[in-house]
Amino acid sequence: ASYSSGGQNGSMVISLESFQKIAVNGKGIARVGGGARLGNIATGIYNQSKRALPHGVCPGVGIGGHATHGGYWYSSRRLGLTLDTIVALDVVLANGSFIHATPTAYTDIFWALRGAADSIGIITTFYFQTQPAPSSVVNWVYEIPMASPQIAANAFSHIQSFALNASVIDDKTGFGVTPSPSNFHISGTYHGDETTFRSKIAPEILRTLPTPSSTKIKSFSWIDSLADMWSSPLPQPLTGYDNHDNFYAKSILVPETTPLTPTALLNYFTYIATNGSKTPSWFSELNLLGGPSSKINTPQYPSAYSHRNSLWVLQHYAIVPANATGNTKPTIDFVKGLNEALGMGYKGYLNYVDPELSAKEAHETYYGKEDYERLVRIKKVVDPEAVFWNPQAVGV
Repeated sequence: ASYSSGGQNGSMVISLESFQKIAVNGKGIARVGGGARLGNIATGIYNQSKRALPHGVCPGVGIGGHATHGGYWYSSRRLGLTLDTIVALDVVLANGSFIHATPTAYTDIFWALRGAADSIGIITTFYFQTQPAPSSVVNWVYEIPMASPQIAANAFSHIQSFALNASVIDDKTGFGVTPSPSNFHISGTYHGDETTFRSKIAPEILRTLPTPSSTKIKSFSWIDSLADMWSSPLPQPLTGYDNHDNFYAKSILVPETTPLTPTALLNYFTYIATNGSKTPSWFSELNLLGGPSSKINTPQYPSAYSHRNSLWVLQHYAIVPANATGNTKPTIDFVKGLNEALGMGYKGYLNYVDPELSAKEAHETYYGKEDYERLVRIKKVVDPEAVFWNPQAVGV
């Protein structure tokens, strides 16, 4: 979700569709146009240099909001968020000036763009530090039947303990859990050889869990691993892209210092078991951010992305048909109920923007007090007339 269409009637939308060039130099810096999509970026970087960039798994997602509000997938525990690989940005500011922001030039703007670019300026070009593509990535999936909410809660408690066990897990392993009323879909990647995964990692993941109803473990090259996870062609059309969902989503960031409790997990899986079958076209994802050696929580450069102590990021998502003539409130209430089942007071992930939040709620949820106050100070300098606006923008 995003406010890329302005958030209210009368907003001006600037298309970056023409900014799609991708080039990698001899130092592994990828120069990427602000209108490029993830699938084209992944293939462009790999085909030119056999290098890799951490980012999400939907090939049609645009780089702009994705990279400037985080940018996560399983490889991020080893390679960082997409945001963390940004080393420079070409930006048009509200007064029409064009700048090149880096860690040493326009430092406040560089800090603010990486976390709140929608309120600061238009990024025409990203400069990413890529890494050599892993020679082998193991993609793995387990389908685990869950006969009751208590069994599900116990299973996730074990998975959470595994995620914090430095004797087993390091930054080579990334994964997430997608629960339904009757099973867990546990999937991930391992940056290493399949033999090590099968002998060391897999037994610890599965220990105490119900027997999987299906298993998939297979080694790939970096680019083929992405294609396997995406289950669709990586290259995307340069013009006329029109693949969109109409949906409502909420998120939760769970701190490492306070992991999910057995009581919260039982509430959560009881809610799913009771209500999940009544709501069509929804999903929940609980993805690992933190844990031993995670690069997400140890970035090279400070940024306005505020959540560097998170263990899990949860996305709760339900389709609301674009042509719906009936009441959409039950669908929205179901998604809200998923969050509420785990308790209140959590922060959220801006790439899963929640339009139901007030501006004040959004600022606290996505940035926190200290970072938001700094963003307001920068906004007053670079965009005092609020040219870059949406209903939850900085300064609203």
